[in-house]
Amino acid sequence: MKKILNASKIALVLLTVTFMGCKEELYDSQMETKPTAEVVEPEKATNNAPAVKWYDDVSPVTLPEALNTPLDPALKRGNKVPTIVILGSATAEGVGASVKSNRWVELMKAKLKADKKDVSIINLGVRTYTSYHIMPNGNKVTNRPYAHQDNNITKALSKKPFLVIIQLTTNDISNGYMDEETFKNYEVIRKKLVDANVAYIFAGPQPRNFDTKSQRNRLYEFNKKLNAWDQTHVVDILRKLSQQDYRIKKAFAYKDGRNINDKGHAVVNGYMFNAPVFKQLLGYK
Repeated sequence: MKKILNASKIALVLLTVTFMGCKEELYDSQMETKPTAEVVEPEKATNNAPAVKWYDDVSPVTLPEALNTPLDPALKRGNKVPTIVILGSATAEGVGASVKSNRWVELMKAKLKADKKDVSIINLGVRTYTSYHIMPNGNKVTNRPYAHQDNNITKALSKKPFLVIIQLTTNDISNGYMDEETFKNYEVIRKKLVDANVAYIFAGPQPRNFDTKSQRNRLYEFNKKLNAWDQTHVVDILRKLSQQDYRIKKAFAYKDGRNINDKGHAVVNGYMFNAPVFKQLLGYK
């Protein structure tokens, strides 16, 4: 009888342990909250719109903000007010603009006045001019134009400017002058400016609807050489105004296929204002 009782107790203990084990296993399965597989985060939305190609870009150029600082009195150079002189050809003169006020030189004057920058601008640009026309007095090269004394670097320096802007567009190439000729002339002009302690900017070539691909390619090649020659003093406007084949973008083209329209003049003005040399001297950020 005692053996039967002991066996019953043992059976009861085993049954209790088994039940508790099942309960523990059931409890554990209910508390499991982590998924067995890793959850992948959804991809963030992205803007896959392609960037505008340079040859399709016709957006306006943002003009810099004027600093609230007076111009350095030393810029007067003996003049009543600081003076800028423009040398160049058709675009400098204003060809292609529908009215005088839309010429880039006039746009420059208007913004400087609005920003309370008391500066005089003397424009000596003349259509058809090449680098030979603006050379110093007395410069003579066989079968090339002589220097024009009323619109050349000698005349510009006589105005006692603190800044000279040279914008010759495409006439050297159109006349068949080699790049080496043009750079030789540019070197003479630059030396005159440096010797006179006058700041300077050379504008790069503009696009032009030349008939031949070789002429249009020369625009690209000359522009590349010009930037390598003196990048800190070069305003590079070629790509902004050009189609992929270096014809003028229709949005900026004047009807003659050689010059730029009102929007094109606004681009040139914007690039001049954003030139580091210009911003530093005139007080823009």
